[in-house]
Amino acid sequence: MVLSKKEKLMMNAVYSLAKGTGSCLATRVELLKLIPYKYDFRECDVEPTLNALKIEGYFDYEKADRKGELVYCIALMAKGLSYERDKLTARRKLLIKLAIVVASAILGWAIKEIISAII
Repeated sequence: MVLSKKEKLMMNAVYSLAKGTGSCLATRVELLKLIPYKYDFRECDVEPTLNALKIEGYFDYEKADRKGELVYCIALMAKGLSYERDKLTARRKLLIKLAIVVASAILGWAIKEIISAII
């Protein structure tokens, strides 16, 4: 799961809309409302980001017109449905690696102290 920051933000927004059924109808404004304001994500970034995620296989979408407004019909695919679980797994792996590094540092320090006490 190697997504850019914008792709992660968009995937979070799409996943939150389609969480219950695996599909949703969303406008650009609805998608942008779900992305925090502190990130530089503009309306012109929506289409390229959706295309990138479609190519990666997270979801499939079609464009439709509803009363003169562009609407995206998004259906999550297998990779998109497991997005939340993959995100939690990646976080867990990172914490395990961090714990191993800290434990190795403590063990190295303890060994150094034991050797210096012996000598």
